[in-house]
Amino acid sequence: MVVILVLLPVVVLVAAAVAALVSVRRSTVRITAQGVEIRNYPQATRIVPIAEALRFEPTIASGNLASTRPKTAVLVLTDGTRLPVRSLTEPDAGYGVEALNARLGKVRG
Repeated sequence: MVVILVLLPVVVLVAAAVAALVSVRRSTVRITAQGVEIRNYPQATRIVPIAEALRFEPTIASGNLASTRPKTAVLVLTDGTRLPVRSLTEPDAGYGVEALNARLGKVRG
């Protein structure tokens, strides 16, 4: 009985970490002339018009297990709204917030 009580929290933490990694891996972001297409798995795809997208910013990790959290970002819109973006990889840009902002500027310009 004691072994179960000790291992149960470990199993729950591992399951949560695997679920977080799967959701990040299956999420996508695509920046085109029509807009920024964000798919945060398992949610539906959301398209933001390119004129409304201002920039990408890194998400600040907080909480007790902040160091174990996958790297994510937010898309800041012109009206100040912040949309979460789980994927930092874009096929035509590369990886990271800087790459996403460079691609956004290139598509606009």
